[in-house]
Amino acid sequence: MICDSTNVFSIGRSGSEMDVRKNLLKIFERLKKRIIVTCFASNVARMETIFFCAQKTGRQISLVGRSMHRIFKAARQCGYLKDVIEPIDPRDAKKISRDKIVYLCTGTQGEPMGAMSRISNFTHPDVAIENGDTAIFSSKIIPGNEKKLSKLHNQLVIEGVEVITEEDEFIHVSGHPNREELKDMYNWIRPKSLIPVHGEYRHMQEHINFAKEMKVPNPVKVINGDIVKLAPTEKPFVYDKAPAGKVYLDGNISVEEDSNSIKERKNLSINGMMEVTILVTPKGNIHDRPIVTVKGLPINDFEDFRFGLENEIEKTARTFSLTNSRQQENAIDAFKSICKKYAKIKVGKRPFTNINIVQI
Repeated sequence: MICDSTNVFSIGRSGSEMDVRKNLLKIFERLKKRIIVTCFASNVARMETIFFCAQKTGRQISLVGRSMHRIFKAARQCGYLKDVIEPIDPRDAKKISRDKIVYLCTGTQGEPMGAMSRISNFTHPDVAIENGDTAIFSSKIIPGNEKKLSKLHNQLVIEGVEVITEEDEFIHVSGHPNREELKDMYNWIRPKSLIPVHGEYRHMQEHINFAKEMKVPNPVKVINGDIVKLAPTEKPFVYDKAPAGKVYLDGNISVEEDSNSIKERKNLSINGMMEVTILVTPKGNIHDRPIVTVKGLPINDFEDFRFGLENEIEKTARTFSLTNSRQQENAIDAFKSICKKYAKIKVGKRPFTNINIVQI
């Protein structure tokens, strides 16, 4: 069995979609103005619930957002949503009175380009909100999205829109099984082995422990990329490793998460950059003053900063013969080191540093 681990720490049962439907219907019945519902587009059961509630309260329904339209179409092709009312185009929905329309839209996690964010910012071409309308967030807040959603909720409240979330009313149940539902499934299936998936590593470790409690003889702990051999061995085990992890599109090139280009830009963003060009005479002396360019360093008095840096560079230059190519390479490393050290003392940063030695 390959099994979901997301709610393995959650005691009891996740709840029924039918209970959510009953509660949403009560909420729809008491609301008198425009209703805007946002949920995960992939949750077809919730989509059906919203269609049901709209029909029961004598409202038309309009889908907003590409994902919502795509999932609705796919669900219809697979035989679902056959007995629901036909959704109307958002452009036609503008002509319907506020108490006779429900918008079902994307953007449940506060995504900047999601329909809900665009509606709250008054940048959506077809849907507008007004004082007295209601926005229902029929979903769970995914960890990491709290700030985005808090900002979105506050924007709506400022405009006089009532905001209803799972914290206020029973309007969402998880699609992931809680502990009691996992227990039921193990009792029904009685698998010989388990590969836990879907969750963080602590969830999957707890799922392994839970499987042992349920007398599953051969649970296999895996991480992304693990290849598990199932047969013809007596017990399944991690057999090999496949490449896995995030890949970034850096310009037009796909790069690994720890690529040098990413590391360098992180360094630049945190520490800034310094470039020093040193002019060297044929006798090996520094001609005039080094040319210093800095980007991203919090310097209040650049002249004072440059004067001190020039002194440090001149001191270091006396220990090298700058006409000797081998010593020149060592001198560049020494100049880099002294420049970073000086910047650290002055502004608390160790900037990405580039040294150019130019013979004149």
